[in-house]
Amino acid sequence: MLKRLMAILVVLSIALVISAPTMLYAGADIPKTPITQVLGYKTGLNLTDSQIKKLTVINNSIIDKMIQVKSRAQLCKKNVDEYTANWARIQTDPSLQNKIKEYYQCLAELKTLELEAINMAKQVLTQDQLRKYVDLASLESLMLKLEPDLVSVY
Repeated sequence: MLKRLMAILVVLSIALVISAPTMLYAGADIPKTPITQVLGYKTGLNLTDSQIKKLTVINNSIIDKMIQVKSRAQLCKKNVDEYTANWARIQTDPSLQNKIKEYYQCLAELKTLELEAINMAKQVLTQDQLRKYVDLASLESLMLKLEPDLVSVY
């Protein structure tokens, strides 16, 4: 009985960790990380359960950070848009340049988080899995490029 209860608790806690970013970002598009794509190839890469758990935890952590940065970026963009809509204020408000810089710093931070995700995923995957991932991603990219041509034929 105790083992069954512990198993249920473990499953529920894993489900909570996996779904946490989704609940926090309800209603909006959840940012995608490179790890999301790696997890999509888990069968082709022969990922172990341990690797899947590690990648999921890393992915959720990066997504949480991305959500926060995206929120800041949206707020900064809104501020910039408000300032640039009023031409009379542009020359008199020196903080406009700072608001623009802050917005682009947020965008740079998002790219940095993507690179952080890649580096962390590389530490979890084996060299063979990394090679397979590159092959699978290249193949998928090629198929997506061909897809519009196939649709236009029919």
